[in-house]
Amino acid sequence: MEFFPDGGFVRLQNRQNRKYIHADGDWVGVTLRPLGRVPSLEAVWRAEHWVSNRGHVFVLLQNAAYGRYLSLSVHPARPRHLSRRVIQRDFDDPNLVDAFLWRWRAQRVDPDQDYVRLRQFNFHLRADGRYLTWNWKTRVTGDLVRRRTLTTMMQWTVHAVAATPLPLPLPVTPPEPQIQGGRRGQSFWALWRRAGYGPGIYPQVPREIRHVRANDEGEFDQNHYIWPSFISYDQTVFDLRIYLGQLQDDWNGDMLGFTLCIRPGSHGQLMPLVTHLPRSRDPLRIVVFRTGSPAAAALVYPQIYAPAP
Repeated sequence: MEFFPDGGFVRLQNRQNRKYIHADGDWVGVTLRPLGRVPSLEAVWRAEHWVSNRGHVFVLLQNAAYGRYLSLSVHPARPRHLSRRVIQRDFDDPNLVDAFLWRWRAQRVDPDQDYVRLRQFNFHLRADGRYLTWNWKTRVTGDLVRRRTLTTMMQWTVHAVAATPLPLPLPVTPPEPQIQGGRRGQSFWALWRRAGYGPGIYPQVPREIRHVRANDEGEFDQNHYIWPSFISYDQTVFDLRIYLGQLQDDWNGDMLGFTLCIRPGSHGQLMPLVTHLPRSRDPLRIVVFRTGSPAAAALVYPQIYAPAP
């Protein structure tokens, strides 16, 4: 676990194509993309050590943007991809039968190298699309362990990302619209011309927002099934902060007076919400902290704008 300090932030870069693992905005998919000139929270993962009943130490990887965990799926990969899908999922009861799907064992490839493999029982985390050089992003899958197929596509460089107690700035641009009937490569203006009166845009799908207020020490009701809730059609983090602030008895009109955290599952660690909401109809669980309280001050954020190797 030397590459994954407990509670530390990391980026995972594939050795072969040099791309980074990103969580997709649909709150399910995981793809490999270049880091880009403006680094994204979607490429940052928080490592968490998890010890089994037999004393084995595994690493959990929680996305810094959307809070869900990197997980193997029980479903096969998409056509022309290998073995099983890799997805984002909530961290619920660790005693469930499929609990092993979100826990990884890190293995150094060679004592003299800093590359690692991430393994779940008989599956290795790998990048697909070795020969699809035209594609700017590729899928991430879990491939069955076979000695003859242990390629560099299964090897990862772990880049540490420094942490800071200073909150990250909220996004200034609105979330991307969901285009109706759009095909890959079809431009926004092409859709505008085809529709005649404007592009066909999906109305934002309704989603349930469950929320709970934490006290200044960070304590809150753990049973999210009895949290108050409302239906939202909005993905904007600004609007959510204002609305949840208005629901608090001590709101003074300051939209930054409260700090929001995502709780991804009954056993998931809280992740500060500083980006627009994922595009999903799954219920979103939010814990509300008073900004400036000891609990809010104890939250840490990745320094995503620090230079990457």
